[in-house]
Amino acid sequence: MRNFLSTPPNIDFLKIKKFGYITSGTLVLISLILIFIKGFNLGLDFTGGTSIQVKFEEKINVGNIRKATSYVGFKDVQIQEVGKEGKEYEIRIPIKYGSSTVIYKKVKKALDEFFKGKYKIRRVEYIGSVVGEELRKASIYSIVAVMIAILLYVGYRFEPVFAIAAVIPLFHDAILTLGMFSLTGYELNLSVIAAILTVLGYSLNDTIIIFDRIRENIKIRGKKNLLQLVNQSINENLARTIITSGTTLFSVLALYLFGGESLKGFSFALLVGIIFGTYSSIYVAGALVVDIEKYIYKKKVQS
Repeated sequence: MRNFLSTPPNIDFLKIKKFGYITSGTLVLISLILIFIKGFNLGLDFTGGTSIQVKFEEKINVGNIRKATSYVGFKDVQIQEVGKEGKEYEIRIPIKYGSSTVIYKKVKKALDEFFKGKYKIRRVEYIGSVVGEELRKASIYSIVAVMIAILLYVGYRFEPVFAIAAVIPLFHDAILTLGMFSLTGYELNLSVIAAILTVLGYSLNDTIIIFDRIRENIKIRGKKNLLQLVNQSINENLARTIITSGTTLFSVLALYLFGGESLKGFSFALLVGIIFGTYSSIYVAGALVVDIEKYIYKKKVQS
């Protein structure tokens, strides 16, 4: 293990770059089909609904609150702890279950039945569908803005070839992550969008480090054998990639398994995004540098 960390291996990653393109293209196509045909399980942030904040007299298990809401017919509610005492929770119920007044009456009935009045409703808030529509647009704009900013930053720091090769994998990662949400039916809300943006930054960081090594090697050896040079650069950063991605993956996996229902979507987005992001940094970004250099700029590259 120590030898592996100190001495870079000699793995020919780009030998299967065509297979990588086919695999990524197929997964992206399947994800887009799922997104447009099946769609998403949109959360309260995007669809609208009612938020009820309740404080109990003693510590309450979130599972008992879920049983209470299920008792009055609310199956897919979002329950989130407020504070650290385990006594206060926010219950978020989608707009499909009716008006704020109807939902409030049913929730109060359920709480009375299960908790015998040992609680206090602190706040009832209605989120309209217009606000949800605005949040959906804002989420799309934020992802697009991040992509444009990254394109400009990488183009300025490196050169246009690297900028294009960095941004395409980010679209790849974002689409595949969204496709997994469509497939699994996990709720898509603002916390998930935040997780996707986090993943894009994480993936870009790994890609930039590889690009930095490619640029250093180009200064030493030139671009005559770019395919071999990119392979060498990926191998030189492989130990770092395995250590950082591995430790992050285990941390996020623990969050997914033990973080509770309210963190499922957020941690799932991070989990899937880290896997796809690490894959795209190695098999997509590096391969694109070689092929964009070859086909757009018409330079002779040994393949």
